[in-house]
Amino acid sequence: MAAKKAPKLEDLAKYADEIRSDLAVPRQNDVFRAATEAGFLAANADGTVDDDERKTLVDAVGLLSKGAVIEWEAETLLDDAAARLAADGAEKRHAAVGEELKTLGQPEAALLFAAFVAQASGGIDKDEAAVLHAIGKGAGIAKNKVSALLNRVGATVE
Repeated sequence: MAAKKAPKLEDLAKYADEIRSDLAVPRQNDVFRAATEAGFLAANADGTVDDDERKTLVDAVGLLSKGAVIEWEAETLLDDAAARLAADGAEKRHAAVGEELKTLGQPEAALLFAAFVAQASGGIDKDEAAVLHAIGKGAGIAKNKVSALLNRVGATVE
């Protein structure tokens, strides 16, 4: 697999306020949890999330949430996401997270958050994009809108 170019976490900071305002909905903690799981699922598209990816996921969640999710909470969110993935399998989790994002409101903003998290963990490759598309489908987001979100975060997948 070719190396993926990841943005620096500092580059993501400019999006933090915009994303937080988009995610200013009731049950915001649930939205962050589901969006974090979506980012984890994308990073896990190759079947593993290594220590460096995990640290970057935690850092990106903290940065993009502007402290609404602190490091230990992000670690717990990732542990919980990994446990659900192990118990249910990828396909079921993609659909469930998408449905949850839809139910919580603002599914596009939450998927954008997830895409930024996934991009920060080493860029978004074709498999990771497919995961985000599957989650988007579960959330009722049209494929072209998911593609536009991926483009917005700088993903260069076809």
